[in-house]
Amino acid sequence: TSHEVSPGRAMQGRDSAFVAWFTASCDNTSEFYETEIASVLSPSFSMVPPSGNVVPAQMLNERLKSAYGVHSEHGITIEIKNVEVLSGSGFRHLLRYEEWQRSGSPAKETARVSTAFFQESEGCGPNNLLWIHVHETWMPGKSPS
Repeated sequence: TSHEVSPGRAMQGRDSAFVAWFTASCDNTSEFYETEIASVLSPSFSMVPPSGNVVPAQMLNERLKSAYGVHSEHGITIEIKNVEVLSGSGFRHLLRYEEWQRSGSPAKETARVSTAFFQESEGCGPNNLLWIHVHETWMPGKSPS
C-alpha cells in the first residue's frame, strides 16, 4: 500500500515547536520536549548539519535540551519554504525543503536547503511521521558568516 504525504503535513508544527523552545516561550519541561520535539525523532535519527559533522540522535537531543531559551533575548523566526516530496514508497518518504531563520540583533538571516527522510509511525508527533535522517547545506550567500 502506498501512502501519499503532503509536504505541509510532513513539516506541520516543527518550526513553532523549535521557536517556542529556543525563545523560552514554552515551559522548560521534559514533557514539552519529549512531546513536541523528541517524539518525532527516531532513536536511530542522525543529521548532517552544514558543518558536515554527523550528529546522532542522542547528541542532537543533548544539544537541543541545552539550547532552551538561547534566543530569548532577541527572538528567532523559522520559516519553512518550497517543500517538495522527492520520493515516497510505502511508509517512507524523502522530502526537500528550505529553512529560513532570522535571529540576533541586528537580525541576521540564514537559509539552508535540507533533505529529510521520514517513516510513517503511529503516535509520532502531530503528523505520525518519524524523522530518520536530515542533511542540511547552506544556501549560497545565506550562511551565518
